[in-house]
Amino acid sequence: MRLLTIKVTDEGHFRVLLSNSDEIKEVLYALLQLITLGKVTTYKTLAECLRLPPRYIGKILKENSMPIVIPCHRVVRSDLSPGGYTINGRSSPDFKRKLLVLEGVCLSKNKVCSGNVIRTVDELLSHNT
Repeated sequence: MRLLTIKVTDEGHFRVLLSNSDEIKEVLYALLQLITLGKVTTYKTLAECLRLPPRYIGKILKENSMPIVIPCHRVVRSDLSPGGYTINGRSSPDFKRKLLVLEGVCLSKNKVCSGNVIRTVDELLSHNT
């Protein structure tokens, strides 16, 4: 069993150091579990934590075989539009919007209201303590 390495940068931010795709997926899914009802984060925020491109985060989330349990619908684009959503191999962005609203996320003109957004991984980790 290999342990994950978490580094605190000079600025006091968390960085997760990973070596393979299974570890990346496992840590990404764990981070998603920290996003509480009524909150979202961005592909960019998660990408910065894992030192990966935001599109790669989207690719992993698109392959999520347990949507809702692993709440990938709580990840939105940097411009705060909901972005895509795939469930059972089918694209369903309307379903993503409905889930977010059901969970208490404010949407205005197809954008998430700023008060619902977790913008840094530090905020995500401290939000749950």
